[in-house]
Amino acid sequence: MFLYPALIAGFAFVVVPPLVHLINMLRHRKRQWAAMDFLLSSYRKQRRWMRLRQFLLLLARLAVAALLVAMLCGWTGGDKLLGVLGDRSTHHVVILDDSYSMGDVSGGVVGNPSTAYRRALDALRLLQTRIAASEGLHQLTVIRTSKASFAISKGNESGDAIADLSAQTVTGEDGLLARLMATAASPIRCDLVPATDLAAQLIEAVAADQTNVYVLSDFRQREWGTPQRMVESFEAMSESIDAVNMIECAATPSRNLAVTNLEPVQDVWVSGVPVVVNATIRNYSSAVVKNVAVGVRVIRYGDSVQEINALEPFSGQVEALPAIVIESLDPGAEITKSFQVYIAEKGTHAIEVELPSDAVALDNKRVCTLPLTDVERVLIIDSDVDQGASYALSSVLNPGGQVRIGAVPYVQPPAFLRSLTLDTLKPYRAVYLVDLPEVTDGAAEVLSEYVRSGGGLAWFLGESVDAARYNETLLVSDRQLLPGRLDEVIELDVSDDKKTGDLAFEDDDTFVQALKNAGSSIMSLVGLDRSWSLAPPLEGDEESEAIQYRVALARSDSLPFVTEHRVGDGVVVTVLAGLNRDVTNWTSDPTFVPFVLLANARLWSGAAFATSKTIGWPLERTYSNESYFPEVKLAAPALAPPRPESELAAKPIVDSNGQSSATVVRVVADPVGRIAAGEADGSEAETLLQPGLFEWELLKTTGGAEVIPLAIQIESGEGDLTLADTGEIRSAFMPLEVQFFSSSDWRDQNQTTQKSSMTLLLLLLLVLLLFAEQALAYWASYHVASGAGPAGVIHRHRGRGEAPGVSFGLAATHGGGDAS
Repeated sequence: MFLYPALIAGFAFVVVPPLVHLINMLRHRKRQWAAMDFLLSSYRKQRRWMRLRQFLLLLARLAVAALLVAMLCGWTGGDKLLGVLGDRSTHHVVILDDSYSMGDVSGGVVGNPSTAYRRALDALRLLQTRIAASEGLHQLTVIRTSKASFAISKGNESGDAIADLSAQTVTGEDGLLARLMATAASPIRCDLVPATDLAAQLIEAVAADQTNVYVLSDFRQREWGTPQRMVESFEAMSESIDAVNMIECAATPSRNLAVTNLEPVQDVWVSGVPVVVNATIRNYSSAVVKNVAVGVRVIRYGDSVQEINALEPFSGQVEALPAIVIESLDPGAEITKSFQVYIAEKGTHAIEVELPSDAVALDNKRVCTLPLTDVERVLIIDSDVDQGASYALSSVLNPGGQVRIGAVPYVQPPAFLRSLTLDTLKPYRAVYLVDLPEVTDGAAEVLSEYVRSGGGLAWFLGESVDAARYNETLLVSDRQLLPGRLDEVIELDVSDDKKTGDLAFEDDDTFVQALKNAGSSIMSLVGLDRSWSLAPPLEGDEESEAIQYRVALARSDSLPFVTEHRVGDGVVVTVLAGLNRDVTNWTSDPTFVPFVLLANARLWSGAAFATSKTIGWPLERTYSNESYFPEVKLAAPALAPPRPESELAAKPIVDSNGQSSATVVRVVADPVGRIAAGEADGSEAETLLQPGLFEWELLKTTGGAEVIPLAIQIESGEGDLTLADTGEIRSAFMPLEVQFFSSSDWRDQNQTTQKSSMTLLLLLLLVLLLFAEQALAYWASYHVASGAGPAGVIHRHRGRGEAPGVSFGLAATHGGGDAS
């Protein structure tokens, strides 16, 4: 193998010595001379011996010419000749970082960007080229960090099954790295510790005289600023490795912004009701960015979309909304922009935002879904004969006219609870219980199951409440339907400060945060006479101590008034007073309407569908086989159409007892699980491990089909491209010696190492051959005798039995006489 193949034509120089000899032979002329006849007679007796010396001299001159040309061409393949003399084996273990920050195009050429991952692959190829030309037996192991993370997360610690190459013998064949060279940076955020742990396992399993470890990464500050976990992982295998080489493949970071979050604000997601969507953008650059336009698109899926169109980026109807403009964003700062989406058709739709191109393309785009239903039922049970409280709630939830809230209240008397079952409550999205004297144990159990399965429950606790009965039925076992034990009704002292109302906001990030943002004075006109207090948890009362609630509103004396807490998948909102006018004037205050709407939105959130999933989670869909056939299609996102499609089949759900459901089936695509088990084909896994909008196509049993989008988002954080200090990393790894290279230094070092080591060997051989050539030429030529003799007498240094005379053949070209 040659570093400069264009100079191989120089090997034609090898024919120069024979040509010189042949030309010299053509100069010979026959002359009649008696003394020469005597010399010819003596030459015939020594012909074989003389030709052998001349032949060795010719070979020496040919070898000198060949070595000169080989040095000029940069021959690197000769080290294998030394490998014949010894059977030394070397194991090269490469940890290849393919987290999505390796997709950074900083430092690339305009029009032909080179990512950090591509530079890592080039470094790997150079390593393979170098060791293929080196002496001894070489084995190569390559582990990608994403595959190692998947394996560890699924409990598979078999490094041999996960490694892209596992102790593969390196030869001169180019196909060894063919599959790896076709890969790209993954969309996964992962560190190097799982890969290092699996590499340690493979190092122990492979017997080698020498083990070299190579880390190909971008060495970002967020991971390598505190590399303690990596240091511990390397220390565990420090006795088994001989050298650690870290190749930094990143260039100086360019500007990078990222969409770190995109989700609709938790509300009643009903068709025909505007929904507010929040998009969060972070500036990972070291400079201020200004006037950044963020593109917004809505992809509508309705009854008209009945099949996947793989030739388009989306099967739904795409509508561009006005762009969001970020006037200015400081380095490291984050900003949340809100915009409204109005969709009149029910179904699951999608929203996408996109930033202009920058260093990392993967975090410039984010997508979420928006599941819209038709109007939903809510149940209100009021013990008041006049039903003043239920009327106030109903008027807010369903004002009628042109205003559409999405809720349809159903008011029932307390007797409705007597025959309450879970099936009775399932049609209702939320349940409001107003001033009920008591709740039976059976009703409490049903309410507990309802809330745990995602339902919403709101209490308005008036003076009719039997506190002891409530505590007995609602706080036993694991029901936790109250924030704590009810104690007593406490009157609120009238404040002398006219600027301070009876209610105030308390904890942050509660469902009334939107009201809190308007200022504390907004509640200044709400009056409160009395409300229930919560008793402190009894010593040893595990049920009460386990409830973690947040106080949304507090009285002016700091006692809780409105609380919220989660029970299972559902939410419980508790108002520690009734809505009677002799207790509070809240129902006539303007703040009551937004309070009820915000509370209703929080109650609905438990049963709301997820608007996105993080990449790496299984892609699954659960549905009734009475409505859809088991055969399903799944279309994955792609950089450019056509999009890849997969055909899957749903299977019945099996419960914990091993019983299969007769009506409910589930279809699952789990590429991570297959990769972790070492089963998945690389290309197939990559199609299902992409962020963006997937599409399910379900065939209806009644005819037709339905396309349902599924949003997959990347995990944010990899967009921070700040580089770590390699000196600090080297210090953290001490006493283990670590060699750092940039990708360009690694390229130059590999070429220089190959050339210099072989050049040194060739130079040594050239010197030896030149000495040998001089010795052979001296041996085969005539020389003036060193001893004294008669004047004018010439003597020859000759071998035994040779007669004085002149040289014949090749020796004559060096300095002997000429018989012509």
